[in-house]
Amino acid sequence: MRSFMVVAIMMFSALYVHQAQAFECGKLEFGAKLGDMDDGNFVLYMEKDGVTYYNYVGACRLPVHQKASPAIAYAFVDGKYYARIIRVAGREKKDILADMEKSFCKPVSVKNEGDVSLYQCDLPNDIEFKFKYNNKTGEARTAAYSKALRKSIGKADLAEFPEQ
Repeated sequence: MRSFMVVAIMMFSALYVHQAQAFECGKLEFGAKLGDMDDGNFVLYMEKDGVTYYNYVGACRLPVHQKASPAIAYAFVDGKYYARIIRVAGREKKDILADMEKSFCKPVSVKNEGDVSLYQCDLPNDIEFKFKYNNKTGEARTAAYSKALRKSIGKADLAEFPEQ
């Protein structure tokens, strides 16, 4: 009987170790497998052009939550974490740029097309960060993504937040 209990405890421990860890929404661990990250709180809401988009319904606090109520999407390609896309409204462009420079990087590329300004910069580990601001509506969209995984799906503009 005692041997059975020891074996049962070892099996339970092995199962427990293989469960996904709680997702840390602030980390940009691109390339990680959804199955390894999913703590049961990812909700699929769209598949488009080889990319699957999820909302995360678990506890998630990012610095942007202190200043806005963001809509956040997590994108996966072939089951691998590919991008985090954030949409906010009602913040001034200069404030977002200041936060971008403080937290991520100073934009190295700036484009203005009509009412839209697009800023981008490179982060370590082959990550690109984009910030798109509609000067007329005040809507801001940011995207941080793996450049390597982006190459595998083409040239989709991730600053275009996928609509639900």
